Amino acid sequence: MKKNRMNWCMLIGALVVLIFSLSFSTSSGTARATVPAPQERHEGFEDMRRAEKLLRDAKAVLAGAPGEYGGHRDKAIKRVDEALGEIHEAIEHH
Repeated sequence: MKKNRMNWCMLIGALVVLIFSLSFSTSSGTARATVPAPQERHEGFEDMRRAEKLLRDAKAVLAGAPGEYGGHRDKAIKRVDEALGEIHEAIEHH
Protein backbone atom coordinates (compact mmCIF):
# COMPACT_ATOMS: atom_id res chain seq x y z
CA MET A 1 0.00 0.00 0.00
CA LYS A 2 2.74 2.49 0.92
CA LYS A 3 4.70 1.68 -2.25
CA ASN A 4 1.59 2.25 -4.38
CA ARG A 5 0.88 5.57 -2.63
CA MET A 6 4.49 6.63 -3.19
CA ASN A 7 4.19 5.86 -6.92
CA TRP A 8 1.06 8.00 -7.14
CA CYS A 9 2.73 10.83 -5.27
CA MET A 10 5.73 10.67 -7.60
CA LEU A 11 3.48 10.71 -10.69
CA ILE A 12 1.42 13.64 -9.46
CA GLY A 13 4.59 15.48 -8.40
CA ALA A 14 6.09 14.95 -11.86
CA LEU A 15 2.93 16.33 -13.47
CA VAL A 16 3.03 19.40 -11.26
CA VAL A 17 6.69 20.02 -12.11
CA LEU A 18 5.94 19.59 -15.82
CA ILE A 19 3.04 22.03 -15.73
CA PHE A 20 4.99 24.65 -13.79
CA SER A 21 8.05 24.30 -16.02
CA LEU A 22 5.86 24.81 -19.08
CA SER A 23 4.31 27.93 -17.65
CA PHE A 24 7.74 29.44 -16.96
CA SER A 25 9.41 28.33 -20.17
CA THR A 26 6.69 29.69 -22.45
CA SER A 27 6.82 33.27 -21.15
CA SER A 28 10.05 35.19 -21.21
CA GLY A 29 8.75 38.03 -19.06
CA THR A 30 9.78 40.67 -21.59
CA ALA A 31 7.73 42.21 -24.35
CA ARG A 32 8.94 41.82 -27.91
CA ALA A 33 8.59 44.59 -30.43
CA THR A 34 8.87 42.18 -33.36
CA VAL A 35 7.17 38.93 -34.29
CA PRO A 36 9.30 35.86 -33.47
CA ALA A 37 11.00 34.19 -36.40
CA PRO A 38 9.21 31.09 -37.75
CA GLN A 39 11.97 28.88 -36.36
CA GLU A 40 11.37 30.26 -32.84
CA ARG A 41 7.66 29.60 -33.13
CA HIS A 42 8.33 26.05 -34.31
CA GLU A 43 10.61 25.36 -31.35
CA GLY A 44 7.90 26.51 -28.96
CA PHE A 45 5.41 24.19 -30.58
CA GLU A 46 7.89 21.33 -30.37
CA ASP A 47 8.13 21.76 -26.59
CA MET A 48 4.38 22.08 -26.24
CA ARG A 49 3.75 19.00 -28.37
CA ARG A 50 6.26 17.03 -26.30
CA ALA A 51 4.53 18.17 -23.10
CA GLU A 52 1.17 17.26 -24.62
CA LYS A 53 2.40 13.73 -25.34
CA LEU A 54 3.76 13.35 -21.80
CA LEU A 55 0.45 14.47 -20.34
CA ARG A 56 -1.49 12.08 -22.59
CA ASP A 57 0.80 9.25 -21.47
CA ALA A 58 0.29 10.22 -17.82
CA LYS A 59 -3.46 10.29 -18.36
CA ALA A 60 -3.35 6.78 -19.84
CA VAL A 61 -1.40 5.53 -16.82
CA LEU A 62 -3.87 7.15 -14.45
CA ALA A 63 -6.87 5.81 -16.35
CA GLY A 64 -5.44 2.29 -16.36
CA ALA A 65 -4.66 2.24 -12.66
CA PRO A 66 -6.87 -0.08 -10.61
CA GLY A 67 -8.95 1.45 -7.85
CA GLU A 68 -10.33 4.90 -7.23
CA TYR A 69 -7.98 6.06 -4.43
CA GLY A 70 -10.76 7.94 -2.71
CA GLY A 71 -11.57 9.93 -5.85
CA HIS A 72 -8.03 11.29 -6.18
CA ARG A 73 -7.32 9.34 -9.37
CA ASP A 74 -10.30 10.98 -11.09
CA LYS A 75 -9.23 14.40 -9.79
CA ALA A 76 -5.74 13.83 -11.19
CA ILE A 77 -7.20 12.87 -14.58
CA LYS A 78 -9.31 16.04 -14.52
CA ARG A 79 -6.23 18.15 -13.79
CA VAL A 80 -4.34 16.49 -16.66
CA ASP A 81 -7.28 17.32 -18.95
CA GLU A 82 -7.11 20.93 -17.73
CA ALA A 83 -3.37 21.04 -18.45
CA LEU A 84 -3.98 19.66 -21.95
CA GLY A 85 -6.57 22.39 -22.49
CA GLU A 86 -4.05 25.03 -21.42
CA ILE A 87 -1.50 23.64 -23.87
CA HIS A 88 -4.03 23.81 -26.71
CA GLU A 89 -4.94 27.39 -25.79
CA ALA A 90 -1.26 28.36 -25.63
CA ILE A 91 -0.66 26.92 -29.10
CA GLU A 92 -3.70 28.76 -30.52
CA HIS A 93 -2.60 32.00 -28.84
CA HIS A 94 0.96 31.73 -30.13
